[in-house]
Amino acid sequence: MRTTLETFCLAPGVSGHEGNIADVFSAMLSPFCDHIDRDPLGSVIGYLKGYADTKKTIMLEAHTDKIGLMVRHITEDGFLLVSPIGGFDTKILPATAVRIYGRRVLHGVICAVPPHIAKNDAAPKMEMLCIDTGYSRASLSDAVLVGDVVEFDTSFTSLHGDMVAASAMDDRAGLAILYHCAQTLYQTSFPFNIAIVASAQEEVGLRGAYTAAYNVNPYAAVCIDVCHGQTPDASRNTFAMGGGPVITIGPNVQRQMSDRLIAVAKAQNIAYQIDVDSGDTGTDAWAVQTTRLGVYTALLSLPLRYMHSGYEVLHLKDATQTAALLCAWINEIGKQGELCF
Repeated sequence: MRTTLETFCLAPGVSGHEGNIADVFSAMLSPFCDHIDRDPLGSVIGYLKGYADTKKTIMLEAHTDKIGLMVRHITEDGFLLVSPIGGFDTKILPATAVRIYGRRVLHGVICAVPPHIAKNDAAPKMEMLCIDTGYSRASLSDAVLVGDVVEFDTSFTSLHGDMVAASAMDDRAGLAILYHCAQTLYQTSFPFNIAIVASAQEEVGLRGAYTAAYNVNPYAAVCIDVCHGQTPDASRNTFAMGGGPVITIGPNVQRQMSDRLIAVAKAQNIAYQIDVDSGDTGTDAWAVQTTRLGVYTALLSLPLRYMHSGYEVLHLKDATQTAALLCAWINEIGKQGELCF
């Protein structure tokens, strides 16, 4: 799981520019699928065909994209002004290292006013932030254009006790789980088809999930995303790191789906946590659930610290246990002989 997660986390892929991670995911998934499609938005859909003439499909979904920035202006001094792609807390951006994907890859640092001369501690406005590459405007003319994308320039780091840190754990951890499920399930035939969906543009409006779910037209779906992990300064609406997958209960998912996941977790002695969400989860589950005439939908989440930052922290046990639960759930409902909730 660690190696897979590292491969996915280090692949470029800001919302709307997911080509690189889509290529990586497709290549790794291909040996375990009957065929793979890619739709116009850039979502990857791998199919595992069921036996007989089954028409029903279960969709397993996570999103490929990550948050980033886009160059909107180059100043006379060579600084790059940027606009956000996805949700940012601007307080974390000053002094952050970034990569600019222009005609060639450049490295830069988001400008920061030293505390010695800062006028206040207020969060900077996005329109005031800029990137220092060390180059003049003339030197940048053949390297960077307005519209080029920018990502955090971070590595994949191991912490103590099966904890790992990198940018884009949201939701490359979900992709790693999908990959390991496909690897486990591909030699077993079920009375339904399985569609492995790596959707594009979640961070800017759940767009890939809408189109992919419409395309696949699943009977049921399980979406994989992240939720907030516990930290000393955040205990409300957070979940224990290493405490197992988080199963959502609420109107954005069907209760019979959540209940079946809970039952399987208990039967397999897989630790799990419950998230009671009374509204829109803000995940691709919202888009999938409301596709066409509606889809039986469940949401599994992994506790994640420091979401939407350069170093998000994940417990590997949560990823492996989520993959185990998802595979066990597929096997359990496969024993029914007919897909029915």
